[in-house]
Amino acid sequence: MTMEQMRKRFSQDTDLYNPRLMGSDPRFGDIPGVRVGATFETRADCAAKGIHKALVAGISGSATEGARSICVSSAYEDDKDEGDTITYTGTGGKRDSFSGDGPQVSDQTFEHRDNAALKRSCETGKPVRVVRGPNPQSKYASVSGYRYDGLYIVKKAYMSKGKRGLDVCRYELQRVPGQPAIPVKRGWDGA
Repeated sequence: MTMEQMRKRFSQDTDLYNPRLMGSDPRFGDIPGVRVGATFETRADCAAKGIHKALVAGISGSATEGARSICVSSAYEDDKDEGDTITYTGTGGKRDSFSGDGPQVSDQTFEHRDNAALKRSCETGKPVRVVRGPNPQSKYASVSGYRYDGLYIVKKAYMSKGKRGLDVCRYELQRVPGQPAIPVKRGWDGA
């Protein structure tokens, strides 16, 4: 099954994807009953608890109100995760726009609704929930599944050139102080 066939099946099968049931998550900040460090097996589990509603996208929110959450994983080679600070690459411009797979093949823009949402968060100062997924290049990433790592503030949103020379939306996030420490992978050697 090709990615396009999977996308069509996903969007047409209400057992797999029902936007009416997912709704929009109106909450900014912490989710009552979900502690920092909570782990989830799948993105669907994150969505069910309200931590990160987007099942595929890395940014969840609205262009008018801002981003409510992001998922940090290994989707973009330009991301830099230093625990309390994250340089996050926006979305779009990948060869397969549905899955986010493949290399960057075109410029990103702030007109993309998800990129606009994260830019709006920079303007409002509202906190953004951060979920980390598996990433072998990050000592802060979960080994498997997904982990809620607390609240961050988007300090800066700007355009820059990515490693492939294309325009990318870039965001600098700073972790809100006073939260539990972010776990580091056991036996991390920087490889």
